[in-house]
Amino acid sequence: MSAQRPRSVRRRSHAFSLVEILVVIGIIAVLIALLMPALTMARVAARSVQCQSNLRQLGQALYMYAHSNGGWLIPVVADAGEPGGVRGMGTMLPPSQRWPAVVFKFHVPDVETDDPADYCPPIVRCPADVEPRGAHSYMLSAPIAVNHCKLGSSNFAGLSASDVIIAVEKVTDSLDYYVETDKGDDLEIVNYYRHGRHRGSNYLYLDGHVQPHVPGDELRLHLDPWTTKGVGTTAN
Repeated sequence: MSAQRPRSVRRRSHAFSLVEILVVIGIIAVLIALLMPALTMARVAARSVQCQSNLRQLGQALYMYAHSNGGWLIPVVADAGEPGGVRGMGTMLPPSQRWPAVVFKFHVPDVETDDPADYCPPIVRCPADVEPRGAHSYMLSAPIAVNHCKLGSSNFAGLSASDVIIAVEKVTDSLDYYVETDKGDDLEIVNYYRHGRHRGSNYLYLDGHVQPHVPGDELRLHLDPWTTKGVGTTAN
């Protein structure tokens, strides 16, 4: 009759050694490290896609606004002392009269406040823009307004509507509602890399399409063809 192995030996044959556990943990750590960049890129891409959707809806709202306001795509008020005889609906007005509230006819509080967040719908905030100043992430083009480009206009300094930008992404700590490229504002308040160095930022065009860009001469031309070509009216 053969002797049986000690019970303790049989138990050890089914256990993992410390080295084996450490190897498994190491493999899991390596896999997580490999997956993290891909997950981060996926989140960045998702935010960029949502931002593009927001801008398209902004474009649709601007077209609806234009139909009810004499063709003006960019909300402005008459002011003979300003370039083009118009002034933007931005920081010079109470938050309830600025373009996010006016364009979207956003529900205002029963008691008027000085907080822009009370008059900005979520659609004007990019998901990649954390707590933007003024509760909005997008600025409208002042050059389009001062050159009186309305629905049906073709005065784009030789460009087509599909080449002219109507809305851009601003830097987080800027309160601006309009971009005036001839004053150099775009160098300070336009966020050129909201969605990364390779994606750049998203831009809404006059024909309603949204396209990402990185900085370059072509982008400046699309932002303000009038100043770039030395024609028309400048916003300054």
